[in-house]
Amino acid sequence: MKGRKQSWVSKIFLLLTFPYLVTVFVNGPEAVSVNKTTDMENILPIILSEQISPEYQIETIEAQAVIARSNLMRKLQEQADTGSILCEICNNIKQNGWVWKIPEECYETAVKNTQGQILTVEGELRLVPYHEISAGETRDGEEAFHDSQYAYLKSVDSSADKDAAEYLSSTYVSEQQLPKELAISSRDKRGYVQSLMADDNILEGTAFASGMGIASPAFSIQKLDDRIRFLSKGKGHGLGFSQYGGDVLAKEGKTWQEILHIYFPLMEIETEDFDYI
Repeated sequence: MKGRKQSWVSKIFLLLTFPYLVTVFVNGPEAVSVNKTTDMENILPIILSEQISPEYQIETIEAQAVIARSNLMRKLQEQADTGSILCEICNNIKQNGWVWKIPEECYETAVKNTQGQILTVEGELRLVPYHEISAGETRDGEEAFHDSQYAYLKSVDSSADKDAAEYLSSTYVSEQQLPKELAISSRDKRGYVQSLMADDNILEGTAFASGMGIASPAFSIQKLDDRIRFLSKGKGHGLGFSQYGGDVLAKEGKTWQEILHIYFPLMEIETEDFDYI
């Protein structure tokens, strides 16, 4: 999409959402009146731009748009107020350098092509996770969360992820920054670390990987002189939608609907008429 002229829809979108986002950034979420509404479909392109690269196929971005819409609507259903949601969007932008820009046209196209489409479980909105690259299979939700309410997230094959340039990565940490005794105590069936023993403490695998800057909780530990090497497979927590794997399917001719059915076989695609927050 680089070099393409942005549409007037993009400019209108920025004008519509900019006042809300700036108000939240400067004055906090409480500054947004509960009586004010803004079109959710206009907000989604900027949310989408924080979640997935414009270099992916449009079908992959469309699949991500449905995921983004589903998660946003779930937050609203859980009674999160408008200001809090906009504040979260602002925080994501600030973490990426606080650069205001008009979203790429592909994000608007993806939102428009999937308007109103959401993922549900027996008619209910649930968490729809995503990540960049799996370790070859996505994780089982019930196993990862130790909770049967996430049984709708089934492990699926995503072996195409193994061909990704960033499939393998290494993170080096000084021994002095780590506990004296650090060992993996359990993994799930897909190879993701569930827990570690750190001296006398038990650490959760995904939280540890995130805190240490390790690309994925599917890692091994190697001692190298005075450093520890964490060799990881994939990028992200491994639950739900693999963007890289989905993009391979898109290149093979799969539609966004087919891609989502592959990664979420127990979820349904529905149309929800819910345009405003």
